[in-house]
Amino acid sequence: MKLAICDDDRTFLDKERKLIEEALRDIGVDYTISAFVSPLELTGCGERFDIVFLDVEMDGMTGIEAADAIHGTDSATLIFFVTNYEGYMDEALNRHAFRFWVKPINPQRLIYGLESAIREINNAKVSINVTIDRKLQKINMRSIIYVCARNKKTCIVTTDGEVEVKEPFKNIIARLNASCFAPSHASYYVNLEYVIKYTKDEVIMRYKDKTYSAYMSKRKYAAFSGAFIRWAGEHV
Repeated sequence: MKLAICDDDRTFLDKERKLIEEALRDIGVDYTISAFVSPLELTGCGERFDIVFLDVEMDGMTGIEAADAIHGTDSATLIFFVTNYEGYMDEALNRHAFRFWVKPINPQRLIYGLESAIREINNAKVSINVTIDRKLQKINMRSIIYVCARNKKTCIVTTDGEVEVKEPFKNIIARLNASCFAPSHASYYVNLEYVIKYTKDEVIMRYKDKTYSAYMSKRKYAAFSGAFIRWAGEHV
């Protein structure tokens, strides 16, 4: 597993690295860690990381902007924001932060967060099989933004585009067993990772600069809201 840490406070950077290394040794995983004192150096290094720890307020580029740049090239990277300022939480969560912590890092919370991240990374490797034009294809579960029923077919909207399969909607959603999925309507199944807003009428999702909309049923609203709150709570 490849990790990166970025903080322009060298003293905290060294402490953070030591804490993370101790936690990973306790968990028992193989890892490499790269440390950066500049977000521009991090985003320009050309490497892909499984997990990135980011301060928010840094010179040259904020941690929020760095997270956007990282997800612009690899949306699967998990972002941990570690900062002195709680006021950035809403903005950070809108950037799909995996965790948002206020300094200093609690060692036990760090272990729990890393264990959750490792499970998330493993789940991201899970794919579902679908038949498209009589050919069996794999779709990475985490790349699915939402699924909907359409004219006796099922439309699967992913980060790579949209596909239509000749399978019943209920058969497809039965395979989406990850906790990040929730129904917003009898004909819509939504990946909570991409949700930026929801009302009693619709769910708004975003990937990069593109926005998506799904119907919200009034009968599904309370359960969907509960699922989203639980999911978001696990990522703070």
